[in-house]
Amino acid sequence: MTDLERLAAALLAQWRSEGGPVDGPIAVGSILDRTMPYRVARRLLGIDGSEDYEALMLRLIAEEEGLVRTEPADAAEMARGTMAAKLPDLDVLQLLRSATLTVDAEVVARLDGVLAMRPPVATEPSPWAPPGAAPAVETPVTPIRGVAAVPDHTAVATPRMPDGPPPEFVTQVRFDAPPAHCWSCSMALPTGRTVKFCPQCGADQREPACPACGVHVERGWRHCPDCGERLPSGEGATAR
Repeated sequence: MTDLERLAAALLAQWRSEGGPVDGPIAVGSILDRTMPYRVARRLLGIDGSEDYEALMLRLIAEEEGLVRTEPADAAEMARGTMAAKLPDLDVLQLLRSATLTVDAEVVARLDGVLAMRPPVATEPSPWAPPGAAPAVETPVTPIRGVAAVPDHTAVATPRMPDGPPPEFVTQVRFDAPPAHCWSCSMALPTGRTVKFCPQCGADQREPACPACGVHVERGWRHCPDCGERLPSGEGATAR
């Protein structure tokens, strides 16, 4: 049994325990966050590190060994391109969270009954257990030790993202820088242009400096920390 088959079997077992339909699509984000996160895969499969887990997940999404069908097809192609690179960028896995995996019926039949999906085996009760306690159960695990990377037979690594607009399934996060405010009256300053003076109170917004030696100083200081020169009141220094 291959590492991918053990991963797929354990994933199906976890999905069944959550009440999910075996023939229904499973979102990659749901797998990473709840159904089969790294901590669960490590416990069930003995995976050494998070990098091995991420590489296995990308290989599964890439439809390697034909264990799942990935939608959209571009997600599977991106996973294949990533694992074909000489140095795979495993962070691509987080870009594929909205993709879905579906296990066909024949694959379910092939994986049913493998090690990760066997019923727990009861063991003898501990002599320290209270009378009437249920016996402990254990599920044997075959550890996964080091996922072999797919060799790259090209001299140029496959680009992480294709040219043009990103696919719809790629999660994009927008970041807007907070607006600047006047140090004196705390009013918001105009954006999209250089502001030297506050349009509300007229306070100089340029970086203050010592009038004697020109070193940077903070507003409110009375003397320069480099030359000892007494600084002007108000802003504390000459702006530059």
